[in-house]
Amino acid sequence: MRVTVTLPEDVHQALSEWAEEEDRTLANLLSHVAAKAVRDRQEQKKEESRSDRTA
Repeated sequence: MRVTVTLPEDVHQALSEWAEEEDRTLANLLSHVAAKAVRDRQEQKKEESRSDRTA
């Protein structure tokens, strides 16, 4: 899916540099970072659910 975002100039610059360092497009870097954030959040929610059951 495509999404449009508005970024502050300094954030855009930092992300562009990061993408270049990893030989990625900015869009690819953002997709990668967003997917990782979603996986991390899902894992965190699973852990919270497990600890709720044992409490």
